[in-house]
Amino acid sequence: MGKLMRQDKAIELFEVARAYCEDKYPDLIEWASSIDSQTFRNLRFKRFLSEYCWVVYTSGFSADVLDGRFESLARAFKNFDPDRLYRMRSIKPVLRVFNNERKARNFLSGAKMVYEEGFSNFKKRLKEEGVDILEHLPGIGKITKYHLAKNIGLLDSAKPDVWLERAARNCDTTVNELVGFLSERYNLSRHVVDIIIWRFSADKGLKIINN
Repeated sequence: MGKLMRQDKAIELFEVARAYCEDKYPDLIEWASSIDSQTFRNLRFKRFLSEYCWVVYTSGFSADVLDGRFESLARAFKNFDPDRLYRMRSIKPVLRVFNNERKARNFLSGAKMVYEEGFSNFKKRLKEEGVDILEHLPGIGKITKYHLAKNIGLLDSAKPDVWLERAARNCDTTVNELVGFLSERYNLSRHVVDIIIWRFSADKGLKIINN
């Protein structure tokens, strides 16, 4: 960017955001703090399918809206049971929960792709070849691959979505530099820093800082 990061602005933003999230979303912070490399080592197919589905559906939609429907969505997708999901043909039950055919078909197609490869083989390939493998899954792109990767503990990274980009611009820096600086300063994972800034910004918290 040709500028030095406004560390004072970054610290101000994060401290307000952290206090806000600890008050409003303590469970979210606890969940984010629990994700690490051990999460990926222990990852099973059903958990992966749940996280994959969440990322596909939350892309471009409100996470709050999805959160209220996710339990019903999981039931429509056979509670992410790999065998039952692989045999699933009709998406009508899914569309009654969330009427988006493209997302439903993307997730179901991707779930079947991984099933056919074998989850242990897929997971091994993901570990060896890295996050870009996730882009081969329907519904996962250049930004959402980081969302899925950090949620399953594959890597400790920020997701450079619109909210993180906006926060970074506010501090005259990039997403990676902002999150890296705050992660080191507060001894928190990048994933936790990402979640705090994202949640605060998505609730229009940046307006508080800018006013």
